[in-house]
Amino acid sequence: MVKVILDADDFGMSEAINHGIIKSYTDGITTSTLLMPNLEAARHAACLAKNYPDLFVGQHTNFLLGKPCANPKDIPSLVDENGEFHRSAYYRSNPGFTFCYDDVRTETLAQMERFKELIGHYPEHMDCHSIGDEVVDQVFYDLSLEMNVHVTLKYSGDKKWPENKRYKPITKLLESGALPYISNGVSVRNFLNDDFKLLDLAQDEIAEMHFDVGYLDQFVLDNSSYTLLRCKELETICSPLVKKWFTNNQIELITFADLKE
Repeated sequence: MVKVILDADDFGMSEAINHGIIKSYTDGITTSTLLMPNLEAARHAACLAKNYPDLFVGQHTNFLLGKPCANPKDIPSLVDENGEFHRSAYYRSNPGFTFCYDDVRTETLAQMERFKELIGHYPEHMDCHSIGDEVVDQVFYDLSLEMNVHVTLKYSGDKKWPENKRYKPITKLLESGALPYISNGVSVRNFLNDDFKLLDLAQDEIAEMHFDVGYLDQFVLDNSSYTLLRCKELETICSPLVKKWFTNNQIELITFADLKE
């Protein structure tokens, strides 16, 4: 049976996003979500998650929004003069920027500690929010071996990282915001038409799908370019037609926890 991890990113970005993600789990097909530990609404997210013990919560390591978990003086390449993370405009205006291994590692570990404080244990899965390069992937790969955490490595182009034999391999990685055929948010029709080509997967292959579901509040409007489409994706993920499509095609929904060998 083909297996799919359906993940809702940006847990902890804002209270509105948090409520939307919980709805996508209770009323939709979301199986996992990834927490941004450094943001103020992360504590609200963690409180909500405690009511849903079967919802897998991993870490959406964030170097792009808000204040870091580490001391800004210890990660100078990642922060501005106010001690907050550089925003997207900074990276767009510095196309040759290369992340600093030590700074990325320091902040990632600090966010893992904050995650443990909020959730009660270290993350069992981790990826990176929106921005990264091969240095970021190297940090994550090293930590995956050192701390037994599953990681998604997505910033190294065609480079093939050695497989971590402790986890089943991911065959297909799909992030809704990065797909060229998704211009107006993920729709029900995208699933019904099998635009994601899930039916092309062989038996027991695994797809990892990321969506940006949620409601909106002023924080999201002020700090994210992905706004109204979050509401559309939430509606799609909660659609009975989408649920039925997965059932009819005998696709099993799993979580990152199910990847352990």
